[in-house]
Amino acid sequence: MTADVQPSDEDLMSRVRADELDQLTPLFERYHGPLFGFLCRLQGSAGSREVAQDLTQNVFERVLKYRASYQPGQPFRAWVYQLARHVHADHWQRQRPPAQDLDTVERTAAHGRAAQAQRAAHDQTQGLHEALSLLPEAQREILVLHRFQGFDYQEIGALLGCSAGAARVKACRALEALRQLYFQ
Repeated sequence: MTADVQPSDEDLMSRVRADELDQLTPLFERYHGPLFGFLCRLQGSAGSREVAQDLTQNVFERVLKYRASYQPGQPFRAWVYQLARHVHADHWQRQRPPAQDLDTVERTAAHGRAAQAQRAAHDQTQGLHEALSLLPEAQREILVLHRFQGFDYQEIGALLGCSAGAARVKACRALEALRQLYFQ
């Protein structure tokens, strides 16, 4: 008995690119969960699971819309995560609140820090996620890609347009910043 050989992500996407749209189903099944997790963690405490679900759906809509931009031989995983990064950035760009006065910003920041300290005492995991959400987006993104999504530094470098060594340095700095926030 022979084992079923699953087509690679790249083969499936090449077929989607050639308008075999039913080939998107296995890609959706493979990447829906990981992309949802990526987008949940990327938005930190500011978002919700419903928003992450909507953003995940938007990623797959863009896969269809921009399928002609996929270059055969290009790693599909890197390409789809790049789409996810753009979907996330576009969503939060549209959601950016209007500028507030300084007093409101200070009260909001103080309230966020107090809430974080209370939750961290109650639940370490929640505290970690809160600290992660306080990181600048670029640092949070690199940690989520590496620690939660399993990307290696070569893949992260390709996504961010830098070398694997530079990606490693950025990840180390982000981890140190997370450590400082978490233990504050």
